[in-house]
Amino acid sequence: MEWGKPDMLWALMALIIPVLIHLLQLRRYVEVKFSNISFLDEVNKEAKSHQRLKHLLILLTRLIAVGALVLAFADPFIPFGDDENSEQLAHNIVSLYVDNSPSMQAIGENGNLLQTAKAKALEIVDQYSETDRFHIITNEFNGTDSRYLTKEECAEKIASIKPSTIGRNVDVIISKTTDNISKAHNHNKNIYYLSDLQKSTHDLGEKFSPDTSINIHFIPSFANERPNIWVDSAWFSSPIATVGKQAVLNLRLKHNATSEVEGLNMRLDVNGERKAVGTYNIKPGLATDTVMRFSFDNPGDYHAKISIDDSPIRFDNTYYLGYEIVSKIRVLQISNDIQSEDVTSITRVCKSNDDAIEIENRQVLPDELELQNFDLIISNGLNSPSNGYLNILAKFVDGGGTVLIMPDTNEINPRAEMLMSGLGFGEDYVWDRSNELNAINSLNVEHPHFDGVFSSTPSKMDLPKSCMALRYKASAEVERLGSNWNGQIFLAKAHHGRGSSFLLGMPLGNEISNLTSHALFVPLVLRMVHTSRKSEINAITLGEENTITLREEFESGAAVRIISTDSSSSIIPEIRSVNGVSRLTLGPALTKPGNYKILKEGVQMGALGVNSNKNESDPKSWDVPSFRDELESKGWANVSVLEVSQTNLATLISNIESGRHLWWYLVLVVLLALTGETVLQKRWKITS
Repeated sequence: MEWGKPDMLWALMALIIPVLIHLLQLRRYVEVKFSNISFLDEVNKEAKSHQRLKHLLILLTRLIAVGALVLAFADPFIPFGDDENSEQLAHNIVSLYVDNSPSMQAIGENGNLLQTAKAKALEIVDQYSETDRFHIITNEFNGTDSRYLTKEECAEKIASIKPSTIGRNVDVIISKTTDNISKAHNHNKNIYYLSDLQKSTHDLGEKFSPDTSINIHFIPSFANERPNIWVDSAWFSSPIATVGKQAVLNLRLKHNATSEVEGLNMRLDVNGERKAVGTYNIKPGLATDTVMRFSFDNPGDYHAKISIDDSPIRFDNTYYLGYEIVSKIRVLQISNDIQSEDVTSITRVCKSNDDAIEIENRQVLPDELELQNFDLIISNGLNSPSNGYLNILAKFVDGGGTVLIMPDTNEINPRAEMLMSGLGFGEDYVWDRSNELNAINSLNVEHPHFDGVFSSTPSKMDLPKSCMALRYKASAEVERLGSNWNGQIFLAKAHHGRGSSFLLGMPLGNEISNLTSHALFVPLVLRMVHTSRKSEINAITLGEENTITLREEFESGAAVRIISTDSSSSIIPEIRSVNGVSRLTLGPALTKPGNYKILKEGVQMGALGVNSNKNESDPKSWDVPSFRDELESKGWANVSVLEVSQTNLATLISNIESGRHLWWYLVLVVLLALTGETVLQKRWKITS
């Protein structure tokens, strides 16, 4: 045991005060002559012994009270560890996390939150000795963060911390910090977590539990209350971006406003050119969905930037995205007889819109690499597809392509059934036949697949007829786009991976169906073609593991880079190419928001938008009592949340650093001693 203020032990000389009081209170007995004291002798002896015991006990309680009070002011403590038994020079291992996420740019009671946290970190370091070792971590997770620092190096690194665009959850930070300092043995380990306790990044979860051998101290800095609006996401309404087509860009804006605001400005820039401007309104408690309209230009990759005006939080006022415009949608039709009436009917429909659609008919499926050049594959009447055919189509759909299956009307053999089952439609396929043409029961015009096909929902529709209808046990995930005359599915849609498949439950032949001559045939085919390639927006979030999929297989050793449009930032991604698809894993290497180009051998292969983490946009934070309750409810042990000010931080850290302090035990002894004296005084008067 050691003493925090050993000079206070001189005050133990005050123990003489209770002794002097005791001596002064002793009464001298005065002799009084009395004729006969034989009857009072026993009473007198008993009174003397009681009084003597009473005074001694009172003296003892007073000595204990004074002594314990002096010892409490001397601040006794039991230090952590023992330097003599330690194998390392450092007595303490101190890890400091300084939150430099975007939310720490807010203003608090003492100014900028990041600067406040850095000042607290420097003061914490100042309370430790030169022999201690330090570890500094921020949201970037740099490789140098795992290195132990001296006190001087630690101060220099804290001073060099700059704002970051990355935000991470508390469990990720604690886990990373614990991994770094858990390797040190025979040391006292403390983690100081300096943050704003933002709720969106302080979700404790249910699965994570910190290492109980490490002391964790949360030291919050709170921002002044402020509103914020941010762009949460963006997507195109149109299924495919083709030249000259009207673009409808949907935006979702979120906020924490407490009152309604109207007429706020927003802007859309594409490749540095202003394409659209608009306004939006916000209502408390509700996200705002709005649209921006413009026209798609020439084929190629485009970089877009959506901007809003909002303060004081500005890091999330811009949303970056990339997209591609194609000149034409490419369709491949596979059939045993490419001159058949069925094949010709579909070809005729596609060529009616040849400014946007290019169709090619073949008898044999090309290899997987060439197949990636197509958007829609139509498998028309194949009666015995091979296993390789099924595998290639399944991979094509998984990579984002679309397949339309039209079964052979003569028979459905096991191979054809395997093809349809493999794409997720169901099992047990058979044709139901009728002696006359029967109209299908209904068309699900409310399904999103038919958006824009009908100007209004017709009350009565002339529907196509046939004398054959496909029957099968459909999978639960299959979407019904229409019902056939036999109660089965007229047109089914199934999803697989990033793509989708269609199964037509009606034949095309004129002798058994009027579908190819029906007015519904053209919009039905064109809609499947137009939805075959999605208008994908390439937008990722900083601080997350992100993967981009390109429909092109890169050869081994290809020089691929992701570089910002202003050339200020670039990375080399990890590449995995298989089956005509390349997946680029970016990881946490990107640290700057903006528009980026995907380059292969210097040639642009795609456009990408990199955005700040939207978790940082919602400014709601925990207060200290609520966060303590949350930590306790989640079972976090050896954790404290310190309420600090500019004046008491040094004292708090000194107490943590020195060891287990015993002064409050001594205060308890003082209270018990004083209580004992009071009880003795009152009770002795009654019994004596």
